[in-house]
Amino acid sequence: MNTNSLKMKSEYDLKRHQERQTGKEPKEILNATRTENTSSVANRTKIRVAVASKGGGLVNQHFGHAKEFEIYEVDHDEAHCIDRRSVTPYCQGGYGEADVLENIMQTLSDCQAVLVSKIGACPKEQLQAQGIECVEAYDVIENVVLDFYEQYQGFTDKV
Repeated sequence: MNTNSLKMKSEYDLKRHQERQTGKEPKEILNATRTENTSSVANRTKIRVAVASKGGGLVNQHFGHAKEFEIYEVDHDEAHCIDRRSVTPYCQGGYGEADVLENIMQTLSDCQAVLVSKIGACPKEQLQAQGIECVEAYDVIENVVLDFYEQYQGFTDKV
């Protein structure tokens, strides 16, 4: 599955983001809704994706610089941030990177994908070998997460 070629739409709602940050929205941290044919919804499952973000509601951080990953649970039309997981950044000037990458892979082992602005070849290959897809994007988190889910579900429907 080639997820690097996702076509992303930028539809960032600043007011909605500010409401989420100030806690004025309901209990859910994120409730992004998309319309879809409900006849195929019954066989859809939830997945988890990890997002590297410097804030602003965007996928906008390099994998190697991430100090934490936001974990989203995604289904056919909703994405909810359910956790934040701290990690030691992978890029440390050449020191201890193999051990750090192993720890990050363990931290994200229950995720089907990691969404980042950029990722190097070595961590990308190792994550993919563990069954974790790597998606490079620079866009609103909600768009990237839900677009990945659609492609992921389309891929698993064909298997």
